[in-house]
Amino acid sequence: MLSHHTPEQDLPSHTDRERDRQRLDAALNDFLAKGGQVVEVKPTERAASGPSFVISAQREELRQLAEAKPATEVPDEDLVRLLRARALLGDTLRTASKRLQQPLERCHALARAHRLPFKVGYVKGGSRT
Repeated sequence: MLSHHTPEQDLPSHTDRERDRQRLDAALNDFLAKGGQVVEVKPTERAASGPSFVISAQREELRQLAEAKPATEVPDEDLVRLLRARALLGDTLRTASKRLQQPLERCHALARAHRLPFKVGYVKGGSRT
């Protein structure tokens, strides 16, 4: 071996590429067997340097179920109690409405009517719970 040659600069051998290709094929088959879905992307919809396929980590049924699930209707009295607790824990009104899965407008109206002491602006991380 030459004194100025380093093995780290060698290109991968054909066997390494073939081994990687087989490993990726096995992983893709395992993903598809578990209910995953591969979505083909047309060349016009992707970046010039991007891949020609997208692998979604979510199962299609779970994604559709999550999209179709409406927010649960909570009575005003219960929501005021929950909002008061979130305000005392240090959440902003926006963070509290997201965590309670209620519309921001409804939470804002109840917080104003009951004079709940929410923090103003962005609180990094909100409350710890």
